[in-house]
Amino acid sequence: MIVKCKNCFPKEGIEVPVFSQTDKLRLSEMKLESAIRTVKCLMADYKVNHQDAKFIVTHINVSYGKCNRCDFDKLDREYLNCPKCEALNFNWKI
Repeated sequence: MIVKCKNCFPKEGIEVPVFSQTDKLRLSEMKLESAIRTVKCLMADYKVNHQDAKFIVTHINVSYGKCNRCDFDKLDREYLNCPKCEALNFNWKI
């Protein structure tokens, strides 16, 4: 799936691997401990380049339903742009 963030890549998007629920949980927990470790994991396990791995980690939500950028708290699905600030949120329901 190709995702875009108006604030990061205005014209082009990136291809995001298909993550299982287990992958989503593991990556979310890992991000809370270390964003750098999560980037390295994405590069090693999913063969994502460094820039795309950083993009993915940046857009993984800390808490479901809440925008990472503006704190809008009514996000209701995965991989959507915030209606308030238009930032991309992975918003994984795990």
